[in-house]
Amino acid sequence: MTGHFTEKLVVDCVPDDIWHKTMNEFWDSHYEQTAIYESGQKRERSSHILLKRDGIPVGGARVGLYIIPGLKRGLALVRFGPFWRHVKGETDTGVYKTLIRTLIDEYCKRRKLYLIVRPRAHPDFYPVEAKTLGDLGVAGSSSSMLDRYFVDLALDEEEQKNSLEQKWRHNLRKGMAHSLEIRIGDDAAAIKTFQAIYAQMVQRKNLNYPGVELPAFIPELVGLPNRMKMLIALAYNEGQPIGGLAFSVVGDIAYYVFGASNDKAIELNAGYVLQWHVIRWLREHGGARWYELGGPGDPGIRQFKKGLAGKRGALLALQEFHYCPDVMARFVVGGLFALRDARDSIQRWQRERKPSLGRLNN
Repeated sequence: MTGHFTEKLVVDCVPDDIWHKTMNEFWDSHYEQTAIYESGQKRERSSHILLKRDGIPVGGARVGLYIIPGLKRGLALVRFGPFWRHVKGETDTGVYKTLIRTLIDEYCKRRKLYLIVRPRAHPDFYPVEAKTLGDLGVAGSSSSMLDRYFVDLALDEEEQKNSLEQKWRHNLRKGMAHSLEIRIGDDAAAIKTFQAIYAQMVQRKNLNYPGVELPAFIPELVGLPNRMKMLIALAYNEGQPIGGLAFSVVGDIAYYVFGASNDKAIELNAGYVLQWHVIRWLREHGGARWYELGGPGDPGIRQFKKGLAGKRGALLALQEFHYCPDVMARFVVGGLFALRDARDSIQRWQRERKPSLGRLNN
């Protein structure tokens, strides 16, 4: 017994469909906590914990494992989790604290792994989670690659337009002058159209970065419960699709997930028009407080997202948090970090030789 409730920890035995239904009951869910995203990660094993009180889930985390065969040491990575804010309950930071302690017990003390927690980006709740992690001795390590831009969805349309940076607003006016048709949906035809534009963009720009293949999982993401399902916005010029973006409302945050464009879309500033229509859709349908645009990325992407977030939006600086009492695990993961850094340096060099747009920014 813990307090006035019975607490139970479930480890690595929740079926994927039940896991997704459970996530759907939390405000702080994230796609990278789904089984779908983890199945798309190379050389990664999936693990998970689910905490129940009196038989009711109160929080959980999906954990990516990178373990060196033979040594039984490696990395346990929690991406944008754990989730703990139930839609029907009060915000209890005690649940979050219990989940972090549980992650330490299961993955650091029992499995001898190096734990990294990347809290979900949220302008209101990230500071609470970061403080709790620090209080528990989980050390923060800054990385600008994790920073996130946010659009404030509490603004009305006129306030939103005034919030845009001047150049962004100018490009939006130019795009709107072309009378592009914007369609938002989740049907199979829309998915295939978006994937086709995306595949052409990847080939044309020779894109190479972690997650470039993830749009293949859009049909599965569209099939998630309603509070998490993905939607597709497509831009048409004279009846022909020229660009699109995949977005979603997951819990209390809306996300810009994938983008794709062809040369015509760039010429007509379709990306600006698409984002404006998506923000309008999010405002009209409610449910989300913020619209997350992702990280800064390359200079062109950074300028686009900064201009869209505007004067009333936010750039949230994030940390990932590390915990590892095992000396051998620290040594092993240090080697993994060195390999990752070398890979990132090569990919950065490739992008600088041929600037790329990993996400739609025109």
